[in-house]
Amino acid sequence: MIIESPLGQIEGVEKDGVIAFRGIRYALAPTGDRRFCPPEPVPAWSHVYDARTFGPAAPQLPPEQGPAEPTSEDCLFLNVYTGACDDKRRPVLFWIHGGGYVSGSGRFYNGRPFVSEHDVVIVTINYRMGALGFMHVGHLDPALNESVNNGILDQLCALQWTRDNITAFGGDPDNITIFGESAGGTSTAMILGCPRAEGMFDKAVVHSPHVDLIPVGKGNETFTNKIIQRLGGDPDTDGLETLRAASVEDLVAQNAGGSAVSSTKPTLGIRRPDKVSFSPAIDGNLIPRAIADTIRERGPNNPVFMGGGCRHEGTMFAGVAGAGDVSEQDAINIIDDEGFDGKKAVAAYEIFAPGASPREKLTYALTDTMFRNSMVRLLNAAAESGATCYDWMCTFENDLTGMRATHAIELGFLWNWVEGLPEMAGSNPPKDLGPAMRALWVSFATNGVPNVEGEPSWPAYNTSDRPTMVLDAKREVVNRLDDEVRRFWFEGQD
Repeated sequence: MIIESPLGQIEGVEKDGVIAFRGIRYALAPTGDRRFCPPEPVPAWSHVYDARTFGPAAPQLPPEQGPAEPTSEDCLFLNVYTGACDDKRRPVLFWIHGGGYVSGSGRFYNGRPFVSEHDVVIVTINYRMGALGFMHVGHLDPALNESVNNGILDQLCALQWTRDNITAFGGDPDNITIFGESAGGTSTAMILGCPRAEGMFDKAVVHSPHVDLIPVGKGNETFTNKIIQRLGGDPDTDGLETLRAASVEDLVAQNAGGSAVSSTKPTLGIRRPDKVSFSPAIDGNLIPRAIADTIRERGPNNPVFMGGGCRHEGTMFAGVAGAGDVSEQDAINIIDDEGFDGKKAVAAYEIFAPGASPREKLTYALTDTMFRNSMVRLLNAAAESGATCYDWMCTFENDLTGMRATHAIELGFLWNWVEGLPEMAGSNPPKDLGPAMRALWVSFATNGVPNVEGEPSWPAYNTSDRPTMVLDAKREVVNRLDDEVRRFWFEGQD
C-alpha cells in the first residue's frame, strides 16, 4: 500500500486488517559531524519511501540470548501501525522502549494487538542510546550542553514528526498519548516535565520510571573523561575529537563497563552525583529542574497521566544490593549507608512481606528506591497541584521464576507476548489480563479516562485514599496499597 504524506509517498504492508509502515526515517543520520548533536528533522523526499522493513536499532551490545537485530549509528527510525489511512483521526499511542538507555528498539513492540482490537494508531521509535545518546560532552563544547539528553531530544523529534504527519496514517495529531516502560517510562516522565514538549502530546502513561534525576555536574565530566582516556585521548586537548573519531564498536563497548566512577559496594540503586552512567540528567535547558517540581509548578494545566509499575520490580536487580545471604544487621547497615533509617525500613518490609529474609527485604526495597518512590513523587505532585492522574500496579506473579511481580512483567500482557514467550508470565497466565490492559490504555488515550465496561471503575489518584488499580487475574481498586512502605519512605524519616 502506498499513501501520500506531507513528506512524500510512503509504501507499507497490509496484513489481516493492519497496515504496518516500518523503518520510517524521522531525522537525518546522527553520524559524522552530527554525532553528539541534536537531531535534525528529515526533509521531504521525491521518491516512494520503502517502509516495508524495519530500520536498524541503535548501536548496542548483542543480547545474551536470542538473535541480535541489525544495528547502526544511523538509527533514527520509527514504525506506524494503523487500521486505515483515511481521515477518521484515531487516537495515537506513541511508545518509547526501555532497556536501561543501552539496549532495545521499537521493532520489538508490534502494534498489531492494539490495532486489531481497537481503532487506534500505534507508533514505536528508536532513539540514540549509550554514549551516543546519554553522555555529557558539554564541557568539551558548550554548544553541546544538552548532549546528556540527546536520546530525549530524539524522542521529541520523533514526537514532532508524529504530530506533523500522523494524519496521513489515519491518526489524530491533536490526540497523542506517549507511553513507555523503564528507561522509556523515565523518558515519558521527562517529556511530561519538559517545557519544550508542551503542546506536542496530550496524555501520558508512565511505566516504572527511575526519574529521580541529578543535575549535570563534575561526575558527568569525570565519567566522560575516563571514557576518552580509555579510547586513547586526552580530555584537555583532543577529547571531543577522540569521541567523534572513535568507532561505534569502541563506544558500544563502554556499555559493558557500567559507571566509570561508581563503587561495587551494595547500594539501593539511588542516583548519586558520583555514580554516573549513561542516563539522562537535569541539564538546565531541556530539563530545567526535577520533573516533580515542573509538574507541581504547572498545576491544573498538566496533561492527564497514568503512572504505575510492578509490585516486586527489585527482584530483577537484586545484585545491586550485593550478592549472597545477608543478616538483618547487614541489611540495616546497607540502608543506613544510603542515608535512611535501616531499622525502620526493615520493620516496614516485615509488614509488607511477613517472614521475608533480610536479602528479600533489600530486594523489595529496591522496588521503591529504583522505581516506585519516583512514581509516587510524580503522582503526588500532580494530585497536589490540582491535576488529574491515575495510579496502577501490576501484581501478577510468575510462578516459574521466583521473581514474583518483577520489573516489566506487565509488558508480556500489554503487548501480547504471552503466547510467544510463555516464560514471561508463568505456567498459567490469565488470558484476559492483556486485553483488559489494552482496553484500559486505549480508553485513556481516547478520552483521558481509563474506564472500560466489565472492569472496575477507576477513580483518579488523590493523596488521601491513594486509589490504585491492581492489574492481575482479577482487576480491583485498592486504597492505600502497601501504605506502610510508602509511609516509611515519605513520612518515616523524622
